[in-house]
Amino acid sequence: MVQTAPQQLAPVADYGADAGAGFENQGREDISIPFLSLLQANSPEISEIEAAKPGMLFNTVTRELAKEVTIVPATTRHQFVEWVPRDKGGGFVQARTASDPDVQAAIGASKSFGDYMLPNGNELVETFYVYAVVLDAEGQPNGFVTIGFTSTKIKVYKNWNTTIRMFQVKTSDGRKIAPPLFAHTVKVSSKPDKNAKGTFANFSLTPAKGTLAESLLPPDHPAFLAAKELREMVDKGLAKAAYESQTTPAAEGAKDPDWNA
Repeated sequence: MVQTAPQQLAPVADYGADAGAGFENQGREDISIPFLSLLQANSPEISEIEAAKPGMLFNTVTRELAKEVTIVPATTRHQFVEWVPRDKGGGFVQARTASDPDVQAAIGASKSFGDYMLPNGNELVETFYVYAVVLDAEGQPNGFVTIGFTSTKIKVYKNWNTTIRMFQVKTSDGRKIAPPLFAHTVKVSSKPDKNAKGTFANFSLTPAKGTLAESLLPPDHPAFLAAKELREMVDKGLAKAAYESQTTPAAEGAKDPDWNA
């Protein structure tokens, strides 16, 4: 299970007026949300962590591994992320919006879809991010994560997002409404996929309890409230993804011919 500290509420004495004290001078730079990445055969973690295998989920901050994780999505972002190429040392530079003039220029100059370069030689990678609350085995909030969908993973994200956006429920007075994003519980796992470069691990996003209707949270559920709060934190800039914990993305399937689920 992927976790972030603090993980559980320990039974302690009431701190009274000191409850929550000490964090007054902290801002958005003090809150960093881990990434939940999907390991490939060429991921550095495969050689660094004995238990790591292609297709496993990896928390880039806590360095915990899991075969599947249940989340409550809070909000999404569409960005073009600037990376230093791997052969030049790699590393995150900045996340740009789709309307950024440099992004538009790179797209216009591209000779192939998805191959976007900046004049300084850095790469631009189109990415759809999902900020989410992680649930523990009892379905309670247990930390935050960010999931980035790039390249062939974008199709998985768009199919999932389209499905939940079209889903509606009927209210007691007969109206049909779309539940908020943070009412859904989602099981994140992996599945084998392939392209012209080879086979690789791709994300799998499915309703946590079988169907969309059965996987909905009521508005007073702690996980619903936690995801709603996370959305507000991200919208206000009070929390950010831990971009520095990621490595420059590699082409999916480029070195993964032997991946097996």
